[in-house]
Amino acid sequence: MWDFERAVLDGKDAFVALFDFTAVGQFEILLHRYDVLGRLPDLDDATRAAYLAEDGTPYPPARERRNVGNFYKWMIRPAIAGGGCAAVTPHWHYNQLLGVPFEPLPPGNDTHEALRATVNAYLEDGAGGVVGIRCPGGTRGLALVYTRRANARGYDLITIYDDGTGAP
Repeated sequence: MWDFERAVLDGKDAFVALFDFTAVGQFEILLHRYDVLGRLPDLDDATRAAYLAEDGTPYPPARERRNVGNFYKWMIRPAIAGGGCAAVTPHWHYNQLLGVPFEPLPPGNDTHEALRATVNAYLEDGAGGVVGIRCPGGTRGLALVYTRRANARGYDLITIYDDGTGAP
């Protein structure tokens, strides 16, 4: 928690350095398949069509670096405010599921099965999970999905989501 908060307070570059963008691209494409299969029930027709057209190829790391970096100014920095954040269970059920290994896909989704195995390895057997963050004065909560890594932090972030408004 403290290192995430510190990185955000130190600036966009420090925040972005917390992520494995290959894993972010894998996670997001897999999540889209589950979203279109009912995990996110209120998809509009255009989004549904776009997600169904995805062939299981992960988004490139450069794309994900840009996207995550773009969240910094309008979502991440205001959520952290002055710091003093608390780790909490994510508020929204959708975000709670982000830290749970993905169940097998139904028939007809073979294009995403190898991706499911890869992403599940980031989460299974205590390898990763999700944590919510709420900060005094913050504009919203955040849900961080992480996986353990043999680096100085001991983890990399593999995605981040808005988790509703309000401080702890």
